[in-house]
Amino acid sequence: MAVTTETFGTLKDGRDAHLFTISTSAGSSVTLTDFGAAVVKVIVPDSLGRLGDVALGFDELDLYEQELGNFGAVCGRFANRLSRASLPLDRRVYPLTRNDGPNTLHGGAVGFHHKLWDAEIVGEDGVKFTLFSPDGEEGFPGDLTVTVTYRFSEENVLSLDYEAAAGERNTVANLTNHTYWNLDGDTFGSILDHSVRIHASRFTPTNEYNVPDGRVLPVKGVFDLRAYRSMREGMTSRDEQIVKSNGYDHNFLIDAYDGKSLVKAADLKGTVSGRRMEVWTTLPGIQLYGGNHFSGFPGKGGMRYNRAAGLALETQFYPDAPHHPAWPQPTVKAGETQRSRTEFRFFTI
Repeated sequence: MAVTTETFGTLKDGRDAHLFTISTSAGSSVTLTDFGAAVVKVIVPDSLGRLGDVALGFDELDLYEQELGNFGAVCGRFANRLSRASLPLDRRVYPLTRNDGPNTLHGGAVGFHHKLWDAEIVGEDGVKFTLFSPDGEEGFPGDLTVTVTYRFSEENVLSLDYEAAAGERNTVANLTNHTYWNLDGDTFGSILDHSVRIHASRFTPTNEYNVPDGRVLPVKGVFDLRAYRSMREGMTSRDEQIVKSNGYDHNFLIDAYDGKSLVKAADLKGTVSGRRMEVWTTLPGIQLYGGNHFSGFPGKGGMRYNRAAGLALETQFYPDAPHHPAWPQPTVKAGETQRSRTEFRFFTI
């Protein structure tokens, strides 16, 4: 195992961003950047042993600055959506930045995905990114110091350990990674023939703004992903929820969640490559997003990312959870630290 680093480019404010590559002895690797604490590349073998990149992203730093869809980044302070751009906490409602219709998405106008993090190489297999978010940023109360430590193993397991430490006031933290996956390779062009399985018997349907409407329903039809289902079947369905979102963009309640254990949340299979990925997490929910709104984004190697070029499996607290007190809450009490772990494990069929 080894970690190497190089300059990625210069941001508009004149600061340099960097790339960090964690490599295994067999040639697999993960490349990260300190801009957005983002995953840039994940190179793993297919069923014939051929190495290929399974993470969508960009060759140039300025495309990450353009906010084209949070590719590979860590999102926060609150990933996903908060309705009415508001945060109820401690008998007070804090107004937040609106950046998604009437709501707040992925932390506001300048979320964690759009910041330059401090970076530190950790041993021979890891990189630790750190970010300080001050009281009042995007309207969120309280100071918050966040770290995300990525490690990549000889067994092709990419792990993310999150820590969110509150200052002198209570606050919230809902952190996720927003990598778009295509197990047939980032230049393949579509995930419609991928098969997905999510270990959840319930999900949270959404309103016209893609915010949970407060209900928790049993999965059925194209939302019953307890056995492998083709992404094409779901993404082309006439189900009202699918039509409204132009595809999957929904949160599933992980059945085995107990608040402390690392449990399997999802499986993904690439039809052409024979690659398979498992998602494990300590968090209660996982968002399946099918790249519904990609519109010719300029990807790596001259590729254009159109609808369904990749999919995201985002481990998380449920979207809009602070507005629903019965759901698991992302509250971080003053002086305390919230911790979670997510793993992406790569295999071949």
